[in-house]
Amino acid sequence: MTSDKQPGRDRYHHGDLKPALRAAASDRLDRGGAAAVSLREIAQAAGVSHAALYRHYSDREALLADLAEDGFRTLAALNREAIATTRGGPARQLKACGRAYVAFGAREPHLLQLMFGPEIKDWHAHPRLVAAGNELASVFEGVIRDGQAGGELRAGDYRDLSLFAWSLVHGLALLLAADRIPGTRVDSAFGERAARRCTDLSLVGLAPR
Repeated sequence: MTSDKQPGRDRYHHGDLKPALRAAASDRLDRGGAAAVSLREIAQAAGVSHAALYRHYSDREALLADLAEDGFRTLAALNREAIATTRGGPARQLKACGRAYVAFGAREPHLLQLMFGPEIKDWHAHPRLVAAGNELASVFEGVIRDGQAGGELRAGDYRDLSLFAWSLVHGLALLLAADRIPGTRVDSAFGERAARRCTDLSLVGLAPR
């Protein structure tokens, strides 16, 4: 008798399949961007049926939202690490966050584009993704507030100042990720130099009056 089981279908214990599906999706995202993430191909890569995949992800957007959530949490953790390992006060820590952000975009261009792009149409349908995005924002806001408290950064609404700093490094990260800087060979050395210059300029705008 011929079995209808796909190869590898029984290799997963309870609770193991979802991480395997996410890993397969992440691999395809890394290699081809969000357009390369196909539920059918991911199920095949994991060795399970399409129906088994739907027990964990209701649709493609739910899977992409899971990947984006991981990206936000990873980026927040990298920024917290930059803060914890940088001495000299909040201004230096803010610069370190900017460099960490740009470096993340250089390493994970497709993930960064997914996190902020149009593939996930309704963020509010994915509460964990919203929470992860807020977590990243809170890291920038915390550095800004510490800088204001110590007189290193200008007074004002910390949310506005945080958005200013975030927008600058985010814009640079996206330009580098998409290789959209004319006349420039984008590599890690260029990204590091550009990140340092942009964060220096952001501190000019954030300096106390």
